[in-house]
Amino acid sequence: MQRFFSLLAVIISFIIIMQIQSCRQDDFDTSPSLRLEFSADSLLFDTVFTTVGSSTRYFKVYNRNNSRVNISRLELGGGTSSYFRINADGRSGNVIQDIEIGPRDSIFVFVEVTVDPVNQDLPLIISDSVLFYINNNLQDVKLVAWGQDAYFIRPNFQDTIYVDDEPVPIEYHLITENMIWSGLKPWVVYGLVLVAPDVTLRVEEGAKIHFHNQSALIFLSRSSFQVEGTSEDPIIFQGDRLESDYQNLPGQWGYIWLTAESRNHKIENAIIKNATYGIVMDSIGSLTEPTLRIRNTIIKNMDQTGLELRGAWVEARNLVVANCGVHAIYMGLGGSYDFRHVTVGNYYSLPGTIRQTPSIVFNNYYIDTTNTVQVREFDKAYFGNSIIYGSLQEEILLDLYPDNSVAGFTFDHSLVRTSIHNSLGHLFENSLFNQQPRFLDSGQNDYRLREDSPAIGEGDPNIAIDIPYDILGNSRLERVDIGAYQYYEIEEDSD
Repeated sequence: MQRFFSLLAVIISFIIIMQIQSCRQDDFDTSPSLRLEFSADSLLFDTVFTTVGSSTRYFKVYNRNNSRVNISRLELGGGTSSYFRINADGRSGNVIQDIEIGPRDSIFVFVEVTVDPVNQDLPLIISDSVLFYINNNLQDVKLVAWGQDAYFIRPNFQDTIYVDDEPVPIEYHLITENMIWSGLKPWVVYGLVLVAPDVTLRVEEGAKIHFHNQSALIFLSRSSFQVEGTSEDPIIFQGDRLESDYQNLPGQWGYIWLTAESRNHKIENAIIKNATYGIVMDSIGSLTEPTLRIRNTIIKNMDQTGLELRGAWVEARNLVVANCGVHAIYMGLGGSYDFRHVTVGNYYSLPGTIRQTPSIVFNNYYIDTTNTVQVREFDKAYFGNSIIYGSLQEEILLDLYPDNSVAGFTFDHSLVRTSIHNSLGHLFENSLFNQQPRFLDSGQNDYRLREDSPAIGEGDPNIAIDIPYDILGNSRLERVDIGAYQYYEIEEDSD
């Protein structure tokens, strides 16, 4: 009998253990700290379509835990209006509920998008997310597809750089041969694009260049940038978000960087907008001609600076630099600058952000690692027939060493907002001080002149002799106005 009870106890214990194990296997891990893992944090549909078509990508969802998990809800963020469709673990729909993944197991999620690339009503970029709700937490995988037919530039090289002696992987697209970006279709830049030494990138009239978030265009030594728009068909550099909320939003992409020893850059009839920096330029690439000639161009809505120039040689004609969060034009470490018929209008304002730095800065020194002042003088700093105006009481800063190092500085027949003329009046020739330029609508980045503008007729014809037309093609032959725009009677429906 004792042996019977001993055997019964063993059987009961075995049954209890099996029940416990069975219950554990049936239970899901409900920990709020549980996280899924994905084979990719985003899916990029980079196919360039020529007709209506579909493209499919997939990613895997991993449960790295030792117990089962339940995805209570998996859905497209765009709902029924999304351009995407999903299939998760063999089940399709915009919303899929109660997907189980076993311990140390995974499932596939397939994503399909169908677009008509010639439909210009589509966004250039179509984006959405696959949302995962698990244990009251939300995770997602981003979806990005190109809704219109475009040329797509994405990284084709990977390298390693060192930051504080730590290796950091970096991906970029390298242009190794002379290349033309035409105006036939939009160009979409994803990531960093580097133009190799001795290579020229030429951009033709009408081209539209769209940069994804944090993307940038960088020119290495001896490379060249030739931007050749026309007044009828300018070249536009902007972000890839074209919705109305993004039309004038700064900081959507990175910058155009003309690095030290790059040379022979020309930008004509272009609009550069909504970036962090417009153009960043280092050092003089040639001793015989300007490193950058820029004409009939608008740089606007920069999170930081429109023109960030460091010891550079720049010649500018009919240039507008507007609404920059830090500076419109920063000229650091000396250099040579000849600006004629330039309009700087800086009324930068975003919710919670007030610009506190002047629009124009001149700097001729830096402090090296031994705490020694190193001076780089200006060969020339000339503004002729130009407007420098904005929302601050002082829009010009002379950050010079020593303080009286102003040789070569001239503001000639210009309208400026400053008090510097009170102590350095010899820098200003026939200029107007602190008078409202009477822009047509600075809130809409429209810096044409009103009929009562003090800039009308106050320009010097000798300065304008080689610039007979304004940025819009209006003649200066009979009257010379200050700034990039000549005053003309504007019809109500004018653009």
